[in-house]
Amino acid sequence: MTMLARLGGAQAITQGILAQFRGLNQVPHGSYHEEQESDYLMDRLRRMGLSPRRDPAGNVLAEVPPAPGRENCPLLILQGHMDMVCTVRPGSGFDPLRDTPRLVIQDGVLRTDGSSTLGADNNLGNATVLWLMEQDLNHGPLRLLFTVCEEVGLQGAAQVDPGWLQGAYGLLNTDGFHLGRAIAGSAGGRRERCVRPLLLSPAPAGEGWRLTLSGGIGGHSGDDIHKNRCNAVRALADFLTRLSPELDVWIGDLSGGSAHNAIPMQAQAVLVLPQGQGGRLQAEVRRWQEELRRQYQTADPNLTAVLEASALPAAVWSGEDRAAALALLTGLHNGVYAMHPAFPGVVGASANIGRVYREGERLCVLAFLRCARREEERALFAQHDRTAAQNGFVLEEVSCYHGWPGSPDSRLIRLLCQSYREATGEEMEVTAVHVGLEPSVLGEKNPDMVMVSTGPDILDAHCVDERAPLAGLPYYAAALAGVLEGL
Repeated sequence: MTMLARLGGAQAITQGILAQFRGLNQVPHGSYHEEQESDYLMDRLRRMGLSPRRDPAGNVLAEVPPAPGRENCPLLILQGHMDMVCTVRPGSGFDPLRDTPRLVIQDGVLRTDGSSTLGADNNLGNATVLWLMEQDLNHGPLRLLFTVCEEVGLQGAAQVDPGWLQGAYGLLNTDGFHLGRAIAGSAGGRRERCVRPLLLSPAPAGEGWRLTLSGGIGGHSGDDIHKNRCNAVRALADFLTRLSPELDVWIGDLSGGSAHNAIPMQAQAVLVLPQGQGGRLQAEVRRWQEELRRQYQTADPNLTAVLEASALPAAVWSGEDRAAALALLTGLHNGVYAMHPAFPGVVGASANIGRVYREGERLCVLAFLRCARREEERALFAQHDRTAAQNGFVLEEVSCYHGWPGSPDSRLIRLLCQSYREATGEEMEVTAVHVGLEPSVLGEKNPDMVMVSTGPDILDAHCVDERAPLAGLPYYAAALAGVLEGL
């Protein structure tokens, strides 16, 4: 009997995992706000007959006893993260501190109603693990580990007690985005917050205008960085930089994006022009709209640039501040920097300008750098350090983790590939990914532990179009079950 049949068939597996997913998603769980989900997991694990533990950060661990006769098998850790990137569609009214993703299943795809991200990253993997723990599997000793604050620099994993990882032969991370892919390595990352004081002065007499670039797809700054999607913050800064000095444009505000690691899908600026200059600016915006349409007609086809009259702001930035801000936003690297030398088609280094916003009388810019190799780290980090310093910005917050070099040929990876082949009849791809994964941090706490990451299909993570095709979910569960029994 196949593992798929033993688990009850595709429909029963899918419905069981979705029930677990709905349970995990019944409380808000954005980064830094996972308390309710941590509470839910503690209660859920107790109801499964386990004795979970929680550390001060909110990470949760539970030992799962082996099936009779499997006591001497190697210990395997199943690990995923609780938090989600809470990208919200402007005007939707969705509050990530209060609301939970509004789930919709349409044409076999799990998604939201379009108001927010889905949270399948990583709760669909967590839901699969929880469901499998209640099936009659002949597994060895297991340890379940659920971490917090993964999406903000793997901070929860960094706080895990090394003792929680001791004695384990291997760790299977469920945060992969692509069914059929065994991930043997991941990129390191650096989160930056660049800050510069603004010298504000009363707005001059003239006309107030609001320029908005919207309709971008956005996406994950690692998984989607090579897809040539528009970074709305970078594009708006580039447009403002190219405006003729004769227009005499003043900036009252500039904002856009939502997080370090999400490609901005919208950005806006409040502008002040001399009386009667709005028509000239409108013509420039129309030309820009045509440029965007040509440049992104395939990768990001719904971009819209709109200029609307608005009230005059109370204050505007100094000319020096405007020049410095635009020089930073156009001078930081954005997009692919280098491809991976060992894995064809995999990005090796990149940067994403994730957000720009006002904080009182300071301008803040968030960026995320990803690098597989130390050489690219040194070059890309130095470029950002230099660009920030040259334009009067201070790198106020910087957090960094190194990549997970991994090994493509471990017993755990071979077993995962065999189990997937038995479940699907297809071969797994063994590769590295251009995203940060917690094995890079957890592996340093137990260097003897072999590791692999795999996951169900998740499309457009970190943006409001995030969705998960359900057809592959039973095969993902069957592959994991095969690993648990085969180790």
